[in-house]
Amino acid sequence: MNRRQALKAAMTAALAAPLALNPLSQAVAATPAAPAAQPSGTSRRYNSSVYPVSMSLYCFNQNINSWIKGRSGKSAPPITTVDAITWAKNAGCDQVDITSYFIPGYDTHTMPTRPADEITAFAADLRTHCDNIGIGVSGTGVFNDFADPDDSRRELDVQRTKFWTDIAAVLGAPGIRVFSGVVPDDLDTAGGWEGVTRSRIVPALREVTAYAAAKGVEVTLQNHGDMTATAEQTLQMLDWVGDANLSIMDDTGYFRPFQAPTGDDYDWYHDIMKVLPRSSSIQVKRKPAGAESDGPMMDYQRLFTGLRLSDYRGYLPCERLWDKDAADNPKNQPTPPFEQIASFLDEVKAGLASSQADPFSALATAITREGQSGGFANGSWRSLANMADQAGQEFARNQPAAMNAHLANLQRGLASEQNITPATAQTLQAQLDALLLPVADVFG
Repeated sequence: MNRRQALKAAMTAALAAPLALNPLSQAVAATPAAPAAQPSGTSRRYNSSVYPVSMSLYCFNQNINSWIKGRSGKSAPPITTVDAITWAKNAGCDQVDITSYFIPGYDTHTMPTRPADEITAFAADLRTHCDNIGIGVSGTGVFNDFADPDDSRRELDVQRTKFWTDIAAVLGAPGIRVFSGVVPDDLDTAGGWEGVTRSRIVPALREVTAYAAAKGVEVTLQNHGDMTATAEQTLQMLDWVGDANLSIMDDTGYFRPFQAPTGDDYDWYHDIMKVLPRSSSIQVKRKPAGAESDGPMMDYQRLFTGLRLSDYRGYLPCERLWDKDAADNPKNQPTPPFEQIASFLDEVKAGLASSQADPFSALATAITREGQSGGFANGSWRSLANMADQAGQEFARNQPAAMNAHLANLQRGLASEQNITPATAQTLQAQLDALLLPVADVFG
């Protein structure tokens, strides 16, 4: 459903902390079911529920790789996959995304380098560990390039994806994320974006998606600034594949103009919200324009208010990245980056908490409170509060045009209000702006 139609530490010590063993039923219950259908054309709701927070193991990418590859010296301090999962639980995460990269035997360019039964046993032990400590598995992922001009290379990636889909089922992961592929050098001679997508990417996606369905695993296509740089490209790719078992991993840090190196000066929030109705997972990052960008940090209040306006019901894996040249890059730290990841997770949780209240009701309540406490010289605040209430009612009726009309009237009324103190005007305008931005992201 198109959104315009539908409406849009001493952290080290924590690793050794005692953990309560939860029954399997509790661990499974901590993992939300498949995303619910988006609201019908007659009604919708503001989702004020508590979202389970997942941590992507890619937060510890360099550190886990140091462990897997036995690196030492100038490499990032090692941490095992199991210890990273344990740390996520102790940091207050409800779930963890166990990327396949962090299972010994994974290789990006070849089939697994260890025996299949050894890899399967390791994955089964990870799932048992998650069950024992009471943390869910929100997903997994594989690296692939379905846009590669080499037929044999694409076929290898199809077979690799199938293998790691089997492992996803062992992990109990609901989905395995894949990529479309990097923009190939022969783009212009291969029919441009559409030609490469239709002739290479779509057939590969159809094959791996059908295979995953038979294993009870969903495939999630992650936009990644590559052949899925924009929301339009990502949605078009899904349409051409035409398989209900393929959804989107909505990567909040990788929407950008096609073939642009970063997302600087791009309307990322618009694209994030545009693909949300067809997303089963949304990957939260700190920089919407990309880790390598000098652009702004993510506005979590805006992001999560939009997410709640859209009544999103999927997974929420969080991924902390570093610029490779940053002074605090994990390779330059004496220990794994526990404090930075914990701080990032706290930012996400704070954004989720601050966006939880229905913003229409909250705005009406704020206007009423200011009016009753003397912020207005007369009773004009009542009409403004009524406009906020009416906007909320039209939102619930799924009438975005009427909702926007009430919000526009409220904005004009507040701007022209003469009987109001400067402090009250500033407070209410800030709260109104905090609603108008995500409303525009979701409803256009």
